[in-house]
This record gives sequence, C-alpha cells and structure tokens, in this order.
Amino acid sequence: MRKSRLLIVGILSSLFLMTACGGDKKDDSTKVKMSKEELKSSIKIMEDSLKLLQSSKLPIENLHRMELVNRLLAFYRNYPEDSYSATCLDDVHMIYSGMGVHDLSITYADTLLSKYPKYENRAMILESQGSNYDIFTSPRDSSKVRYYYELLLKENPNMDKEKQTGIRERLANNNLTFDEYINKKIKDMALK
Repeated sequence: MRKSRLLIVGILSSLFLMTACGGDKKDDSTKVKMSKEELKSSIKIMEDSLKLLQSSKLPIENLHRMELVNRLLAFYRNYPEDSYSATCLDDVHMIYSGMGVHDLSITYADTLLSKYPKYENRAMILESQGSNYDIFTSPRDSSKVRYYYELLLKENPNMDKEKQTGIRERLANNNLTFDEYINKKIKDMALK
C-alpha cells in the first residue's frame, strides 16, 4: 500500500514538473501549439491521475484540480470551434463549483451558454446558474435567478413535471432567500 502511494505521488509530481517547466523551450515565440489529440490526451492523463488519487483515498488538492482546469482551458482557447470545447467549459464550471469558487464557476458557465447555445447539457447549466445565483452569490441576485429558471422552463417544455413544478414554486417565492424558502417549505410540510 505504501509503495503504491509513493508511486502515485511520484507520477503526479513528474506530471506537474513536466507541465510546469514546459520542457526546454527557449522563449514563448518558439512554443508549438499542441494538437487537439495531444491536449485531449493530457486532459485524460490528468483525469485518470485524479481518479487514481481518489480511489487510493489520497487527498486531492486544489493544485491538482487547477492543473486539470488549465488543461481544459488550453483546449478551449486553442480550439474554440471544436464541440469538445463546450465540454471543457462545462467541466471547468463544475470543478470551480466543487471548489467553492462560485464567481469563476458562474463566469465559465455563462461563457458556455453564450458561445455554445446548442450544447447538449444546456438545461443542466441553466439550472446550475439559477442555483448559483440563488444560493452562492452574495448579495443574492433574484433577477438572475428568475432569468435562468425562466429560460430553463422556456427551453425545456417537456421537463419532468415534478421538477417543473419545483422551479415554478421557487420562482413564485423568489422574494425569499434560499434559506428562507427552505424554512417556508419545512413549515408548510409540518402543517400538512
């Protein structure tokens, strides 16, 4: 077990050193743009490393997550026309959300929504944005909550009825903070 942990730490350290040092390039003008396949491969390697850390019960530091973010953003910035770039932005949005960096999570989700309007997981991103503005921004922005939830309902008329009802109910109580809304729901349930 100890040997496998040392091996994992050694592999990750090597990966970070290789990406941080950038090889033996003389200056920025001699840098070669990585191909789509190379960037995708580097993303996959980092994702696999994080999965290995997680399965080995080793802590995943924000430094590890940021390395994945950097690779995902490198793909998006180098190949914005590629549909995989939308997936990269989605992943960046989720990583930042998981790290509690909600301002950046919101920013990358907005970028995704505006640049890739036909993204297959658009409904999930709209719902996430509604929640971000409802729960995690301070001060709470009720107009953004309304905007994202109404857009979600408009673009997804065949949404699950229970979810649709929940969103409509939240919009009807948009004057309440999220905590106030939850407390109201609890009181309403207790009265039934």
